[in-house]
Amino acid sequence: MERTTQLFTEFNQRISKVCEDFADQVSSKEGPTEGEMAEHFKNFRSYISSNTDPFWKEEKKYLDGQTGEAFIQALDLEQTLAAFKEAAMIIDDESTPYPLVDHLKSFGEEACEKLLKMVLDAKWQPEEGEDENEFFVNFQPSVAAIRFFGAAQYEPAMEPVLTRFCSFDKTQEYIADSVKVMMMGLGNKAVPILIDFMLNRSDEEITGPYEDMMIMLTHVGQQDRQNEIYQALRAAFRRMKAKVIAVICIGDYGDPRGISLLKGYLDRTVHTIDRETFYEALSAIRRLGGEINDIQDPFHDFTNKVPKKDNGKK
Repeated sequence: MERTTQLFTEFNQRISKVCEDFADQVSSKEGPTEGEMAEHFKNFRSYISSNTDPFWKEEKKYLDGQTGEAFIQALDLEQTLAAFKEAAMIIDDESTPYPLVDHLKSFGEEACEKLLKMVLDAKWQPEEGEDENEFFVNFQPSVAAIRFFGAAQYEPAMEPVLTRFCSFDKTQEYIADSVKVMMMGLGNKAVPILIDFMLNRSDEEITGPYEDMMIMLTHVGQQDRQNEIYQALRAAFRRMKAKVIAVICIGDYGDPRGISLLKGYLDRTVHTIDRETFYEALSAIRRLGGEINDIQDPFHDFTNKVPKKDNGKK
């Protein structure tokens, strides 16, 4: 696959240059503010795509005058799978090049089955003493495959991938992100199984990978809000050990009913809540359109102070 190596290496160089150009667009003497960076990076993915997609239409001498897109379209299934894995290990971008995604989709369920077997056969955590960077590179084909399942709307991947994901107390963030992307790609089809894992397969106190189920459900639900999703998030909120994650999810989901849920929680925990969770709750309430002037402040940062706890003394 010498020609694919050259093709993907050249594409990676193009991406690197485009990313540098994108970063150079934000400049000031003191450097960009956090707000400026957040606003700027909203356009990151579209900028990258619009400036790298033309690469695949360019004719290459090392491809006998073919374009990269035409070269990939001529590959058979096994060659395409090999190219898919190689691209994931060479290209420093979370998105697989569109010609590979489109061509792999054309093989239908057979391609998905082979990728799913690869994902389930892979090690999901580095072994003791294994270099983490080496593990990261070697696991990238599985990361790309998990993301591909969402793009291909491959429902049979949901149960085994989530089961494997939840079999570990903790996984690397990039693995959790890939599973989230898969579930977002599957959209409403992912809702029932995410709720099932989050509420029925977790312990009474939701921790570890099941916290990620709430994060994933929140992102899936943002695309099509439903009462079923809000009620599941509400139930998970009460059972989540890491309340700060639950607070953020309620705010991110965007259902205004979350205002009373969060205010009720703040009232009940005013003497015990930690600073991070308190301020995330305030931020979430604001994002949902609620007022925070009536909220008691246990950290004395506002004028509305919390009265000292009454221990029964007169």
